[in-house]
Amino acid sequence: MRRSVLLALAGILVFMPAATAEAASGCAAKEAHIQAKIAAAKQQGNDAALAGLETALSEVRRWCRDDSLLGKAEMRVQEKRAEVAEQELELREAQATGKADKIAKRERKLREAREELQEAIAERDALRK
Repeated sequence: MRRSVLLALAGILVFMPAATAEAASGCAAKEAHIQAKIAAAKQQGNDAALAGLETALSEVRRWCRDDSLLGKAEMRVQEKRAEVAEQELELREAQATGKADKIAKRERKLREAREELQEAIAERDALRK
């Protein structure tokens, strides 16, 4: 039972919808998201989910701190910047070989890394507000 509650909490915290993140940031957004899930579980009469969500809400209220979320978000931005730099280097190496398929693959990977960096920056900046 405890494990399923923890898994539910982890799932809720990791997969927070973007709309909720825009309305609030950090811990307030997590709390709002869980409260919305609680309302849905009550409406559906899902007592098992309700119990897990109420536990998740109390854990967020107890342990979540915006400053720690901001620190993690900043670390993620730095990791994504390093990934972009690595992909740029690999693209240059592929370009040196002149093989079109390798170049295309590295361009795609660089594009994906840049998109992930932009997402990480947006998440970090939302926490700063």
